[in-house]
Amino acid sequence: MQVGGLGGALSAGLAGIQKGEQQVTQAAQEVVSATTERPVTQTQDVAKALVEEKEGQRQVEASAKVVEAADQTIGSLVDIKV
Repeated sequence: MQVGGLGGALSAGLAGIQKGEQQVTQAAQEVVSATTERPVTQTQDVAKALVEEKEGQRQVEASAKVVEAADQTIGSLVDIKV
């Protein structure tokens, strides 16, 4: 595998982390809005936002694993070169 390809994996992982964080933030804001409005919004809206928040968390976790794998691979390549 080319080092450039690893850089692409690293960039994709970092972008995935950012996207997941944004999704979690947006979903959390939707939960707050739905639960603080009077009358309280339908529970379906809250449930949907909670599911989206969990999806965002999973996105961050998966992307962090991509970053970790790319980092370990780059470290291994450096060790081999030295």
